[in-house]
Amino acid sequence: MTRMITCHTAGNRGVYFRRTFTAAGPVKKAVLRISALGIYTCYFNETRLGDEVFTPGRTSYSKRLQARTYDITDLLEEKNVIAVQCANGWYGKTPKLFAQIHLSYADQSEQTADVSASWRVSDEGPLGFNDMKLGEFYDASKELSGWTSEKYDDSSWKTPEFFEYEGELIETEGEPIREKEVFAPVAILSQNDGTSVLDFGQNIAGYMEFTVTGQAGEEAEMVYGEVLDQDGQFTQSNLSFAKNRQTGKYPQTVVYKLKEGTQTWKPQASVHGFRYVKLTGWPEEVKAENFRAIAVYSDLKQTGSFECSDPLINRLASNCRWSMKGNYLDIPTDCPTRERAGWTGDAMVYCVPAAYQMDIYRFTKKWLKDVILEQNPDGSIRNIVPDGGMPVFMDGAAGWSDAIVKIPYELYRFYGKKEILEMCWPAIRRHITFMENRASMRKPWHLNKGAHYDYVIDTGFHWGEWLEPGTSMPAGALKGFTVPDAEVATAYYAWSAGKAAEIAGILGRKEDELYCRQLHEKVKAAYQKEFLPHGIPESDRQCRFVRPLALGLARQEDCSAIAAKLNEMILKNGCRIGTGFLSTPHVCRVLSDYGYTETAWRLLENKEQPGWLYEVRKGATTIWENWYGLDQKGKPVNSWNHYSPGAVIAWLYDSAAGITPLKPGFEKIRIAPKPGGSLTSLNVSFDSAAGLISVRWEKEGNHVKLIAETPAETEIILPDGTEETVPAGSYEKEFDII
Repeated sequence: MTRMITCHTAGNRGVYFRRTFTAAGPVKKAVLRISALGIYTCYFNETRLGDEVFTPGRTSYSKRLQARTYDITDLLEEKNVIAVQCANGWYGKTPKLFAQIHLSYADQSEQTADVSASWRVSDEGPLGFNDMKLGEFYDASKELSGWTSEKYDDSSWKTPEFFEYEGELIETEGEPIREKEVFAPVAILSQNDGTSVLDFGQNIAGYMEFTVTGQAGEEAEMVYGEVLDQDGQFTQSNLSFAKNRQTGKYPQTVVYKLKEGTQTWKPQASVHGFRYVKLTGWPEEVKAENFRAIAVYSDLKQTGSFECSDPLINRLASNCRWSMKGNYLDIPTDCPTRERAGWTGDAMVYCVPAAYQMDIYRFTKKWLKDVILEQNPDGSIRNIVPDGGMPVFMDGAAGWSDAIVKIPYELYRFYGKKEILEMCWPAIRRHITFMENRASMRKPWHLNKGAHYDYVIDTGFHWGEWLEPGTSMPAGALKGFTVPDAEVATAYYAWSAGKAAEIAGILGRKEDELYCRQLHEKVKAAYQKEFLPHGIPESDRQCRFVRPLALGLARQEDCSAIAAKLNEMILKNGCRIGTGFLSTPHVCRVLSDYGYTETAWRLLENKEQPGWLYEVRKGATTIWENWYGLDQKGKPVNSWNHYSPGAVIAWLYDSAAGITPLKPGFEKIRIAPKPGGSLTSLNVSFDSAAGLISVRWEKEGNHVKLIAETPAETEIILPDGTEETVPAGSYEKEFDII
């Protein structure tokens, strides 16, 4: 166990810790190792350590907690002080602090000073109520002037209480969280109630910094939101927020109590999803130059760049990137507002799109370790990781639990590191066993089904396709409880078994490979018998045609007919999207892979509801959770920052530009571009594990000029089927699309 210190009386208030010390002699090296259950900001001799925010990040706290080590040698003085502000953060309870100083003396002796009674603690500082999601209260009149200095008098502070942490303290594995882009208001909107709303022009996750002049004791309230209602008024109605009982405030609310004079401040203990900020009780005239919105997310290297001749598609690509930024804050989340939960399904459908846009390896590996640690004893994978408090009986949902197979497989494909497969294999194998056990059970009304039904999953809770156009969340969840979608569950059972066999082969686990391969064939045959008895799905839902093609479950002789029917359905539907969370990432690729490239482009370019560009036309700057986003009266619904439906961005990289790995880590590359639609040009670059890949094409009528740069041997496939393999370097070709 690791001993930590806390202040139990603090409740939901911020906590301030201090400790002074004097070195016993000349020091050769000094380091500070620090962590917290909660979030911390640390100062050593008045110098802030690190430029990260929301440290130490989020993990499965009951299992493990990240610690950072800072070299403080150059900051040492004769007398020294460590000062730490802690807030509740993701922990959600009174924070606990761990801090350990290690001194290496010039005489070769060593000294380690752990948490002890020599620390002092106060919960009477300026940071009052704080919650990562709900917001915070800050009383500037209570600021502790000079509290990070050794000379500060902390005699009135308390002696901290001890807390024994039973999890593992580990070194930091994730990417640092930092303040990134800054936005000035693009407009100041007057509201019917006399308040002002700042419009920053971009939906982000972060917070607002401001400068204000006023009198001590005045309170200024800031409420953060994503949208305006149909009357141009600020609203949080799309997030289904209710007032917090403890504070009487709506979530995403920050209250700042002024000190005398001019002051500049920004939130310290909460982060919000927003484009708009409503100001109430502002003590002076609202001027744009006094405000700035700061985006906050994990500092991932951008690897992908997309630009084309259509500004609406460029905006869509930007929206996808901003939704990723807003939801990649130490863990992959669904939205930065309502839930902020590490949904495994959302992370699964977006892992490939994410990998094309940013280097996600370290970030995702860290999160996958928590997925593994929280795997249930029966082998089921949790819906939300870290634990989101959902009932265990809902775990193991098809398409969500399969994240344990899909994500490490794609990380291996993109980055070529076998270690990720080794790390995840035991959990993958337990996941396969869990699905076998689940398939062995049947709904009572299916007891008379044949032997093939031993490989069909119709029990347990499943989210299904989730949020297809025309469906609702409550109805989808109710169906998941009562009549789960056996087609979805069985499809992912088959797919996971097949991918597990492939992974076992890569790892040299021949026995597991054979077992999973045979299981895959049996489940695939059962899927075909139960859901494709006549070869073509008997359904009017697009997902029923996308899934067997995308997951390789249809009979080879039936694939063309399924694709043709899908194409016909989409054209008949006016090229409007008809898929939900699970099939949307695949629909354009399935169409273009089976020769319906123009339909794929028309689907992407559709500007009517529901569709990607409809959102853009309505002013979206991130991706909507629900295809409709606005109800029939124009009222905004659901989250407006949910990256999952934006998974189509992968198609722009791997199909429109045609960049895919033929060998893990892009040691060998395929470029198979699919020009089409109304575009006259497309320019994509991708900084792969093997080096920079760029693809540019220009189209005039049916004539196309292709220019590519690659760092490795590359297989080029043109739309007419012409193939050639070329060495690393430049490639140019002109051709006609027939």
